[in-house]
Amino acid sequence: MATSTAASIVMRMRLKRQLSKTAFAELIGLPASTITRIESGVVEPTYAMLQRIASGAGFRLSETLTESGSDLPYAAALERIRNSTEDERPRLIGKLAQTANLAPVAKRRGARLFALESSLEEFLQRLTDQGTNPVVSSLEAVSGDISQTSSFTPVVYVDNPEEITDLPDMTPSAKAGVVVLPSTDSTKRYVRHVQGTAMLSPEWGMLDALASPGRQADVALSLLPAFAKSARAAK
Repeated sequence: MATSTAASIVMRMRLKRQLSKTAFAELIGLPASTITRIESGVVEPTYAMLQRIASGAGFRLSETLTESGSDLPYAAALERIRNSTEDERPRLIGKLAQTANLAPVAKRRGARLFALESSLEEFLQRLTDQGTNPVVSSLEAVSGDISQTSSFTPVVYVDNPEEITDLPDMTPSAKAGVVVLPSTDSTKRYVRHVQGTAMLSPEWGMLDALASPGRQADVALSLLPAFAKSARAAK
């Protein structure tokens, strides 16, 4: 892709995300001045830089700017939070809803949707029995509790969703469902163990809750201000 089109490519990415230059730059972890200079044609970025911008914005670099289906924007956002100061951390967490929009759980590569016919604990045990090494995300990871299902659609990561057998697929008549995603290099960096259960960090769990369909995203969004406020103490 020719660097002469870099300004229009970056502008298309930003406009597709409906963000100002400042908000777009913060989303991908670059200075706002860099985005301004690229869009104005003052700076001609390398192809590697364009790839970095596209990945950070949740796109795969192509003529059509297709959605990447990758969780790399999540990892980048959490790395910025991890390296932030005590004062910066609540503000960055408060912006997680923007990052969540870049990788909806149902559109993530390898996603499978199963019916949740029993408790989440029992579902996880069945995954464990199959040797898939389940890791809990969404609101359960935020609270650190799987004794009761807080999510409308829990999110669980496993080694290989395609190898799961003997579990019912989601149907219109099912009362509840669970999204199962493949574990990635990114998620493995944020795994912790809470009372014997492998979970992602609360920040990643919040991202997946915000990226979930329907009411779960609405609930997560209502919890986000308090979650961000509490982040300073947890630093």
